[in-house]
Amino acid sequence: MKFLSETTIFESWKQLIKIGETTRAQLNKFFGVLELLQHLNLEDGEPVESNFQYNVFARQLSNSLQDKYFFDEDNRKNFPSQETLNIIFPNNWIHNIFQILLKGNSLPIKNVAVICLQNEEFEDAFSDVDLINLFLLKFHLTEAVNTFFTKENEVNIQFDEIQPNGQNVFTKLKNEFNLVDDTKKTIGFDKTLITANPGELTRGPFIQPLYSGQENLKCLLVANFNVLEFYQIGLTATQNNTVISNFSDSAPLSHQIIFYGSPGTGKSREIELRTNGHNRLRTTFHPETDYHSFVGSYKPIMNGININYDFVPQAFTKAYCNAWLNPEQPYFLIIEEINRGNCAQIFGDLFQCLDRDDNGFSKYEINCDKDLANYLKSVFESSDNQEAVENHKAKIQTEDFDKIILPNNLYILATMNTSDQSLFPMDSAFKRRWDWEFVPINYGDASSLNLVIEEDKYNWGNFIENINPKIKELTGSEDKQLGNRFVNPKDGHITFEQFRSKVIFYLWSEVYKDEFGTQNSIFKYENEESNAKDFHFGELYNDNAKDIVKGFLKFNGIEPQQ
Repeated sequence: MKFLSETTIFESWKQLIKIGETTRAQLNKFFGVLELLQHLNLEDGEPVESNFQYNVFARQLSNSLQDKYFFDEDNRKNFPSQETLNIIFPNNWIHNIFQILLKGNSLPIKNVAVICLQNEEFEDAFSDVDLINLFLLKFHLTEAVNTFFTKENEVNIQFDEIQPNGQNVFTKLKNEFNLVDDTKKTIGFDKTLITANPGELTRGPFIQPLYSGQENLKCLLVANFNVLEFYQIGLTATQNNTVISNFSDSAPLSHQIIFYGSPGTGKSREIELRTNGHNRLRTTFHPETDYHSFVGSYKPIMNGININYDFVPQAFTKAYCNAWLNPEQPYFLIIEEINRGNCAQIFGDLFQCLDRDDNGFSKYEINCDKDLANYLKSVFESSDNQEAVENHKAKIQTEDFDKIILPNNLYILATMNTSDQSLFPMDSAFKRRWDWEFVPINYGDASSLNLVIEEDKYNWGNFIENINPKIKELTGSEDKQLGNRFVNPKDGHITFEQFRSKVIFYLWSEVYKDEFGTQNSIFKYENEESNAKDFHFGELYNDNAKDIVKGFLKFNGIEPQQ
């Protein structure tokens, strides 16, 4: 494996800064647009459409900007934002960016590719041509290449076996342009240091300037709300000639995702944000969940004084029917705690449908039992959307509705708490049909909460940052660590009772109960003589419980805020 050399990166920066200074091009804005293009919810190489709403994860964008333009590894920020930006490119956006941001001046393509890919790792056989092709694909610039870029005055690209050091590049740029104030370690393309961290989207130098100004609207619209709720734009045709709207709020690119992580990291909230404003149906798996409680079955139904037996659809069947009959809208089936149920039993032969083709439909149909088929037939034949019904029948190739194929607008999102011991382990065949997205502990978000005990106030972020490494060292795993929202008080203040009954009880019962009296135990408190004394969880219901908890915090290095 190899990397771009520090010399190549420095020379690319230097030339582009000089171009920006000479032409008065708004290169900070231009590279902000490139960063947005890279993170659109598109596959590599897909062209960007005009008048179509795309979504960008704010946190992912912030981290990527910081990776490229912030040169202080020791003081990197953790951006807690779970929000998304909604992006729409207008007609003639390529031409307008060229005229408004680049001032009609094309940039040397190798230099721009180097800046945008400066942190990438490449195969040994990777060449200059490969670098440019990768850049154009990742940033969706194939249609804009002849407008934005030139092959003149390009940097001589060199590779190295050693990963480049951003601090070294920053020092060379600082000396090259006689920069004095380097306290923020952020540099743009205008020969001056910029005070805001590049990842701070509301005031940073690359994205924030794109929010305002009529000229910018000719290049793109950046909004932190769902534009489609107010303007009916952004429709595109799918393979089967139905119309599906690009859904907002960080639409997932995969049709099946399991969000996993430590307890309290916000897995359900992540799904909530991504599906907000759209059709969704939620269910929770548990040890008693089976195929019939997921799909449906005949049940006795009271009809006056009589009892009828009707097929009662459950979460899967409801979502399946709604998605097929409303092909212009995405439908989300959300499964909470997916690992607490026997997935093999619950999904049954539906498991085969989880294989999707390139268009998002199931690769393989399955046969369903007569009870389910009769119910599906009654629903589809009574629908007013006969066009959708005909499309469905054409796909399953039967008039009896006894086959199931998942439609391409049905998304299945699930959460999995990795600290819970699964009663029914998932087999590898089931696992590989899902994309897995880790939801990390957000210490920045945790710092916004405080633990209040009498007159003392302790920072929750400081507490979990101190305790989690000890949990990881003891267990050898991240699964048992405390998430940023393990306790989620509405007013931001964790009470003593919440801390005792939720946090300390969890730590005792799930992690440290068997460590009592050992050097590994954190269940010690410092008394007035600063001597460490072991305690059982049950002692926290004595009259001196609050004093014990304060001593427990002190023993573990957590002091009250001043």
